[in-house]
Amino acid sequence: MREPKRENFGKGKAGEAEYQKARAAYIEWLNTEKNRVTAADLPSIDLPGLGPSSGTRSPNDVEAKRWFKFVGAKAKKGSASRRYYDDFVNVLKNAGVPQKDWQSVWDDAIDWTQTYGSGSDGKPIKFLSTWSPSDYADEGSGRQFGTTKAQQTTVTEYSTSAAAADLMTAYKSELGFEPGEADIAAYRKAVNKAAKGEPAVYTSTTTTAPGKGGVISTSKSTGISQTGFDPTKFEVS
Repeated sequence: MREPKRENFGKGKAGEAEYQKARAAYIEWLNTEKNRVTAADLPSIDLPGLGPSSGTRSPNDVEAKRWFKFVGAKAKKGSASRRYYDDFVNVLKNAGVPQKDWQSVWDDAIDWTQTYGSGSDGKPIKFLSTWSPSDYADEGSGRQFGTTKAQQTTVTEYSTSAAAADLMTAYKSELGFEPGEADIAAYRKAVNKAAKGEPAVYTSTTTTAPGKGGVISTSKSTGISQTGFDPTKFEVS
């Protein structure tokens, strides 16, 4: 097809109208050739009532992006367009994406369908099988949804000096003499065994807004708290 020239059409408004019609057909032919030759795997955008599935003209990317706000969101409930819109939006809601970012996700979905090598079949909703909700989280805010549960278990371990301090008072008051090294070692072993059986446990739950997600992670950690060695406990009086 050759590019139309204005001089080949009649004068006046009628000639201008014919020229513009021919020029539009030429541009459409160029786009078709471009897709056929250089972007064979770029499918036509397919929306309810628009595109290959409906046997009608496929919208261009600008028209498809506007569809979300001006057609899908305003379509009658129960209609094909509204169901498509609601299905897309429900995924965003469940992922905790703020409403102010819904259009951005849709725009990216349209761009995805027209990206060379994406493997798209022209259906924007399929973008949601490849996207990452964290890409639309507010900068620096991290995850925007879900509950994090944590559990920390701490076992106290008595040192020799701590065991001696506890035992010293009991021996002097009850037996009248100080415990020996063997007594202290035996006591330390016994209390440490008992401490392992009754650890200190701290649990916490943190929920982040907007949050409809489930538990993001559950972490458990264990630690040992050991008192420092005190040589004065073994001084000879």
